[in-house]
Amino acid sequence: MPPLRAEREALDALIETWAAQLSESDLDHALDYANMKGVPSRRRFGSLLMHFFNHQTHHRGQVTTLLTQAGVDVGATDLLGLIVNVDGD
Repeated sequence: MPPLRAEREALDALIETWAAQLSESDLDHALDYANMKGVPSRRRFGSLLMHFFNHQTHHRGQVTTLLTQAGVDVGATDLLGLIVNVDGD
């Protein structure tokens, strides 16, 4: 799994760098695009960005399920367990 982790961390770093460069006006911009079936759409970029991050969570959950079924201990995956308490605990 180390090669997969390295790839995930590299991709996450790219995403974080890109997201840090976005401005409020970028988020309010209407984006014209076509989906994988070629169906045209026009949606607010900020909403599409929320979908981007939410959809990653969906697929990570699928992978976690498959790994667990294969006998791999993936460790704690609950976000609440990863959020640091306000008091730093």
